[in-house]
Amino acid sequence: MTAAEEDTPWLRLARISRNDEENKRLWNGYQKYLLRPDIDEYQRQMENPKFADIVDLSDAEIHSIQTEIPDLPKELGKHGPIFLTNRNTKIQRGLGLDGFYFAFRVVIENTTFKRLLSLCDAQFAEHLDAFKCDFEGGLIAINANFGSTTIFSNCHFIGRTYFDNTKFENAIFDQANFQNACAFENVEFAGRAVFKDSIFTNSANFYCVEFHDFTSFDLAAASSAAVPLSFQYAEFFKRPPRFFGRALHEDTDWTGVKLPDSKAQAALPRHLLEEDKRAYEQLRIKCGALGKVEDEHLFFRKEMELTGRLSPWYTRATYWLYRLVSDYGYSYWRPIAGMGWLWALWSLFYALHFMARDQLHLCMDRVELLRSIAGLSFANIFAVFGFYRRFPSDLLVDPTVVTVLLTVSETLLGFVFLFFLGLGLRTRFRLR
Repeated sequence: MTAAEEDTPWLRLARISRNDEENKRLWNGYQKYLLRPDIDEYQRQMENPKFADIVDLSDAEIHSIQTEIPDLPKELGKHGPIFLTNRNTKIQRGLGLDGFYFAFRVVIENTTFKRLLSLCDAQFAEHLDAFKCDFEGGLIAINANFGSTTIFSNCHFIGRTYFDNTKFENAIFDQANFQNACAFENVEFAGRAVFKDSIFTNSANFYCVEFHDFTSFDLAAASSAAVPLSFQYAEFFKRPPRFFGRALHEDTDWTGVKLPDSKAQAALPRHLLEEDKRAYEQLRIKCGALGKVEDEHLFFRKEMELTGRLSPWYTRATYWLYRLVSDYGYSYWRPIAGMGWLWALWSLFYALHFMARDQLHLCMDRVELLRSIAGLSFANIFAVFGFYRRFPSDLLVDPTVVTVLLTVSETLLGFVFLFFLGLGLRTRFRLR
């Protein structure tokens, strides 16, 4: 241990023994000892099974720790904090804090970790504030659970970074620099996830990540080249991701991504919905420029959904129908189903109308009448193709006003469904 590390009592406690399990036991037990005077906070943290399972240290063990590290705090206020390192410190050896419980706020400033920092299964009950730190040997925080706010501001992640199966409340990676591959697989961001002005030099994987609130990848100045980002099967529950100012790589993967639905955004005020609409617009434009048609239309559909919600009441129905009939021009099965329902429903209308006309009823039996009605309905839907010549019908020899209204309306609706069928086929099969 270097002289700089010797001057850090918390770091000395983390390495008080040569046995990693013993270090974890003594650290966690000392956290419980320090928190015991604050009865309310102690009871609150006892609700966490990780804290409740910590074995209390004996008085002799507490005395031994305080004797060996005399400058280690013997009491700590509710808001701590734990200064894990001094400023401008270089940690030469690897630091393993796997399974450590941090009952108080943790602060790490201007520190260089020359070797690996491991936080696997670590529990942070309060804030973790890391400012201007360099993780040269990498950072692994698999299965970690971070507190209400986690900040890695102006930090350089030079080695590989893994936050797999980790849970954050609010995470702020403001101006962070990931110089190597980083993985956030199966991570849950229960609150805000802010990667504003962060730089990804290699690649970043957000596979199966849950983003429950505001998510930002904004970049004030596009000073870095685009790199592959994967959001495969990620889920954005409340707000879409923001990518203002950041260039997208052609290998950005949105496969299986789930974006907020109308129910999740129902309680949002209008100004937030307008922000989300612009976020979708930016993603649509960027994906379109890369020729990623599927992704472009994915964000286009969400943009249209918000446009409809933000439109005046008298035009809102048109967006609703646009979605219902064709999923904003993406589906070709919906127009086909619509034409099927149109054919069946109008056939019923024709049957009710013509069966009520005695003169026609006397001229043909029921089977012949229904066959003629089905052919008439089909011909009206596809009138643009001239199917009247294929299905000549005596039903239109003496048309009434009702007959004219039924045939005209069916022809118009059939043309609408045909239009959206063509639009869906063009979109899905890249017919340009």
